[in-house]
Amino acid sequence: MAVDLHTHSTYSDGSETPAELIATAKRARLEAIALTDHDNLDGIPEAMEAAAHHDIELIPGVELSCEWDRGGFHMVVLWLEPGPGPLQDRLADLQHGRANRNVDMVAKLAGLGIDITYDEVLEEAGGTGVGRPHMAAILVRKGVVATMSEAFDLYLAQGRPGYVGRVRLTPETAITLARQSGAVPIIAHPHTLG
Repeated sequence: MAVDLHTHSTYSDGSETPAELIATAKRARLEAIALTDHDNLDGIPEAMEAAAHHDIELIPGVELSCEWDRGGFHMVVLWLEPGPGPLQDRLADLQHGRANRNVDMVAKLAGLGIDITYDEVLEEAGGTGVGRPHMAAILVRKGVVATMSEAFDLYLAQGRPGYVGRVRLTPETAITLARQSGAVPIIAHPHTLG
């Protein structure tokens, strides 16, 4: 059985809509796929509809940003159904924090003399899943930097002048909320934990 338990759509930093992601999974002959966008479940309904059409099992999920004494890391939470619940309710707070962070980052970039507006970033993102990659793409397009990597290295990475931190859950809180919500928490990218 071929599955992919960690994917992103345009509702976070993926390049395909949830329906396109499911169609890609079908072409790859996957039998199941988990949609795990960052800090939100907004793409799950579209993915569920597409999965039913393509006869693929959809595992609803989310990828959370966590913080512990050794730094930040990501946790994938699988079988997290949309709707009310302890973790689902916390996701709304995380999304609000992410939106404020994006506005603040654009303001910092503009304060550095860079010609960028939040409306441009929204347009770049297609209105959903706004994040630093969208800001980086604008910086490249406007010739401020040559590459996406350079945008992060000079402006958008932690410690750089355009960076703004964000609210992260502790691992204990993420695990507790996931379990209270009937979901399964798993460390993403364990090789990065050192």
